[in-house]
Amino acid sequence: MEYKHAYIVTHADLDGVGAAAAFLRILGVRPGRGATVVYSEPYNIDETLGALEDYVEGGDLLAVTDLGLNEDVREKVVSIVERLVGKGVRVEWYDHHVWSEDDLNSLKKAGALVFVDKSTCATGVVVRYASSVRGVKPDGFLVELESTVCSADLWRWDNSLSPKLFRAVGSREEAREWRDRVLAKFVEGILWDEELEARLQQYVSEELKNMEKIMETVYVKEAGQLKIVAVYKTEGPPANSIVGALLESRYGAHIAGIIRPNGGLSLRSKTVNVQAIAVKLGGGGHYRAAGARINMPVWVKTLSKIYPKIASWYAAKTVAEAVKSMSPESLKIKAEESEYW
Repeated sequence: MEYKHAYIVTHADLDGVGAAAAFLRILGVRPGRGATVVYSEPYNIDETLGALEDYVEGGDLLAVTDLGLNEDVREKVVSIVERLVGKGVRVEWYDHHVWSEDDLNSLKKAGALVFVDKSTCATGVVVRYASSVRGVKPDGFLVELESTVCSADLWRWDNSLSPKLFRAVGSREEAREWRDRVLAKFVEGILWDEELEARLQQYVSEELKNMEKIMETVYVKEAGQLKIVAVYKTEGPPANSIVGALLESRYGAHIAGIIRPNGGLSLRSKTVNVQAIAVKLGGGGHYRAAGARINMPVWVKTLSKIYPKIASWYAAKTVAEAVKSMSPESLKIKAEESEYW
């Protein structure tokens, strides 16, 4: 399968890094040597692809991994993909989030080859389907990479290395240089080494220090029979999922919300379909882990720099309003059976 240059657009977390590395390993190329990796978020993937559009040429390969289609960017993304395919770019999309059939059909109609499988993480989708497309069998390292990353990303924790790797790699807020170093390790077949061990120790220290500050911003709001607990979080450890798990256990939250200074809102729940709430707010994700970007008023952003709890209040209020406008049925978590298109 010939191509001139490979561009990979991926999410900036462990699963996104793992998916991009798996794709490069399957292609048999190294980052910077015939391949370019770009990190993006679901809410600005239209901007990312738009910026790449002038550089990607006919005969190139563009792969998108671990990124779904949010409502706010859907039309722009489909249009960009259609133009890229029209000038001879091969577009492949690998994801494991919840997709609507309309989104899938729109992207396929634009000419993209789309693989969505909710039974695994994005790294697993790439390992299983990108290898199949190219007629190669995943090697032992790719199988191990899928197991380790999925254990963390799907919050199963059935792999002993997963909690360590999850923390050492860090969240999407980590510097690009560090993500690139981890990516290169994975491509070379290195899953753990002394540098990652040192990073883990640093992360754990920062996690403990920052968690205390985060918990000072807790705001609790009721929405019918649901308890929403929100906090304000700046850059750095701990990861959103760790914060969400603590809010659920300590406060009995049905919905945990983590709001960031830029309006990025992460939602976590064990019992409520937060993906449906995220879609209502223009985002998307998984049934138990999802996110969106909300528009905080200028006064909220300004005062939050002094009183962070104001941002928590606004996030909780926004989620509560969305919940109240939804039916109880839409908030139920559906069976997470394997779905592949």
